[in-house]
Amino acid sequence: MSDSAKVTATLRLPSTLSAYSGGKSQITVEAETVEQLLNALHKEHPLVWERLCTEQGAIREHVRIFVNNQLISGNEGLKTVLSPGQEVIVLPTTFNA
Repeated sequence: MSDSAKVTATLRLPSTLSAYSGGKSQITVEAETVEQLLNALHKEHPLVWERLCTEQGAIREHVRIFVNNQLISGNEGLKTVLSPGQEVIVLPTTFNA
């Protein structure tokens, strides 16, 4: 059993995705990394997860995830460590060129 407290992070969703989370624009999950946050999201809000991630668990091309106002991407981005109370912001990019 770990003696460290669980890190709780808040995922902030755009209004276009809140329809898939029961109307919530913020989802709080226990996660120490972005990858753990997405795994928790997969269990708790699978419809939101499907819009953010591919079946393989990678972040979809049109989705931007920000931690501390920095864009995270790729496998390295998934390993980004979250601080207690951290806000993780999701922004979909537009499809228009």
